[in-house]
Amino acid sequence: MMSLTMLALSAGVCAAQPPPVISLHGRDILAPDGKSLRIRGFNVLWWVPPTPEQADAIKALGVNCVRYMFGYQPTGKFDPAKISFIPAQVRPFLDRGIWVIPVIHDFRKDGKGPWDTPELRQEFLDMWDWVMAQFAGEPMVAAWEPINEPHDVADPALRAWYIDVVAHFRKLDPRRPIVVEGTGYSWPWNLTDAMKLDDPNIIYSFHTYGPFEYTHQKDGANIPYPGKWSRDILAAALTPAIKFRDKYNVPVWCGEWGVKTGDPGYEIWLRDVASILEENDLPWTHWAWAQKPDNPLDPTFDCNPQKTGIYDAMAAILKDALAR
Repeated sequence: MMSLTMLALSAGVCAAQPPPVISLHGRDILAPDGKSLRIRGFNVLWWVPPTPEQADAIKALGVNCVRYMFGYQPTGKFDPAKISFIPAQVRPFLDRGIWVIPVIHDFRKDGKGPWDTPELRQEFLDMWDWVMAQFAGEPMVAAWEPINEPHDVADPALRAWYIDVVAHFRKLDPRRPIVVEGTGYSWPWNLTDAMKLDDPNIIYSFHTYGPFEYTHQKDGANIPYPGKWSRDILAAALTPAIKFRDKYNVPVWCGEWGVKTGDPGYEIWLRDVASILEENDLPWTHWAWAQKPDNPLDPTFDCNPQKTGIYDAMAAILKDALAR
């Protein structure tokens, strides 16, 4: 018979066991049970604080993941009060069994990023230490994404910075994947050979908003899609990311894709991009789910139930994707 002391020790060992997490195998992302996990979801934004009701609406569409973007303005010394809102904004998704990938929107002081000065580097790491500590035992955090759309930094400098950051993250969480983006706002062609890291537990990410002239046109420009573009042109723009994935046999994920709902033909653009991502086995999170209380119908990229055009288009896309 096991003694009470042995039982207590055994219980302590069990309690100390880390939570099951997502793993990677070649280009595949695997759920904790070892089955393939195809990420499909939305970006959610700290500047439009997500609510439990919106988490319910997202869950009802069949979404399994959100990329949670938070903001922080560096000053040279980390202040946790600036991001104390994060746990409350993330919790509704975790409680509903939706994977969450946290990411900082930007980290810049006087035009300098966390790779530019020792002070900003340390503040950046201190910030992430705090964020990671909030969710240390949370199984539904899918991955950590250190920074969104790094820019104004050359490939070699960004690579060196990522190596340093990944090593730091690994001390805190050795098992969970980390998301890496290329410099230059994370276009597909920014996934260059320089971005391939030796760490085997990396998900590589790109964003697609092409053609930029169409997706970001000024209100009233009325530039149509397809117009002078086609689905083939959209597909060709993703080729560098697909080649990177296949060359290195690593997971590649489209962290952002979207179009302004004021653009003529935007529903066609959404269907075309979604079908390209699905046909090429690329996981994705659409930009973005947001329901602004003061203007829920604005003609920007946002999707929510009140914007019935984009909502219905994304609901159909997700229905088709889940039927694959």
